[in-house]
Amino acid sequence: MNQNPSPGTVKEALEFLDRFTNYEREARYPYTASAMNLERVRRMLATVGSPEKKLAVVHIAGTKGKGSTARMVSMILSTAGYRVGLYTSPHLLWKNERIQVNEEMISDQDLARALDALRPGVESVQAEKALGEVSYFELLTAAAFYHFAASKVKYAVLETGLGGRLDATNVCMPLVTVITPISLDHTDILGDTLDKIALEKAMVIKPGARVVVAPQAEAAEQVLNKRCREMNAELLAVEKFYSWKLNYIYSHEMGFDLLGKRNLPGLKTKMVGPRQMLNAATAVLACDILSTQGAKISDDTIRYGMARARLAARFQTLELAGRTLILDGAHNPESAKALAETLEMVYPGKKFCFIVGLGRDKDLAGFLAELKPKAECIFLCQANHPRAAKVHLLREKLGDFNGRAEMQPEIKIVLENLSSLTKPGSIIIITGSFFLIGEALQWLLPRGIEIQIP
Repeated sequence: MNQNPSPGTVKEALEFLDRFTNYEREARYPYTASAMNLERVRRMLATVGSPEKKLAVVHIAGTKGKGSTARMVSMILSTAGYRVGLYTSPHLLWKNERIQVNEEMISDQDLARALDALRPGVESVQAEKALGEVSYFELLTAAAFYHFAASKVKYAVLETGLGGRLDATNVCMPLVTVITPISLDHTDILGDTLDKIALEKAMVIKPGARVVVAPQAEAAEQVLNKRCREMNAELLAVEKFYSWKLNYIYSHEMGFDLLGKRNLPGLKTKMVGPRQMLNAATAVLACDILSTQGAKISDDTIRYGMARARLAARFQTLELAGRTLILDGAHNPESAKALAETLEMVYPGKKFCFIVGLGRDKDLAGFLAELKPKAECIFLCQANHPRAAKVHLLREKLGDFNGRAEMQPEIKIVLENLSSLTKPGSIIIITGSFFLIGEALQWLLPRGIEIQIP
């Protein structure tokens, strides 16, 4: 590797990245071939030797459980002794979270090095007007490919950012493709029906691929089956290879049996919630496919890897001022339902205080309806984001509610006043948006609260 860039060079390189349009932070997310252009990404990467063609990739698309499944796969592989790259989105506090090698975030220096290497390619693409404007996500994705190749990873685990067909990660040729459960989300961008959304995600399936597919609703299953037939790809349905049974569940740990292709009784994970058992089965089956291609992954490796796996903002538990805080990135009705199920299992019969903020493009009424039966109070907030729903709209969509509902746009005001707003021993759930959780973490970080990021 080249010598470390100087601090001035690092600052300038990171500012270079921030000059590009970050559609995650825009009021509208244009989902077109000009706004999201795979040829543009390939051309950028070609100027640094096309690293995406040299990596052994596990490519993960879907609506629910992508990040958790990606984390589990990467932890199993790193526990097996391999050097593993992990690329996920969005980030909570630092952009560096998105690009990791063996659980270590990319340093500012290495990110700057990747951006400097890519700059000539970016400038070449930008000069060719027909290719359109490079986006923040495309450049960051290209930087991940570059960093993984430069770091000589054995495997790269990539989570799609949005959809699949036009996603910048889709320039890869994976060893294994994974499709987690698909549900209605980003309906204003990907389509307003399950089959339309499934088609966008199914386009990550390449000719001859081996495709691990989690259980799906019928409409999504039909789309995925059709795409696999068209691509002569092998579809491996998770439920045909594994079943799972919960043994115990606490706020900080869950124990379960995973039985089938391998028999793995007594697994433990810090990633809590019944849906995490499905994510675990999906991750293990993906690793099973890698095992047929030369990876050495023992049952004990899976056991230890699963025990090490954790991910911020997935039923993440913290303590603050005699209260329990749970951060969970649920942001559509399906994931809100999963959150409510987990809360009932961990704290049977209890009621909770929720701090909620959602994007205005989400099913606001559907999300809030899943939480209402578990809520004694709901604080409606608005993340500092152009797509965040206004608190008055959230109150309208909340509808009839027997508990206490308060509108407070700034989450930091709620957190600063938790002692007066809630009783000692209260369990407070922050949910609805990774951006809202990011703001909560930003407030918590300097206050000596022990936080695991990512």
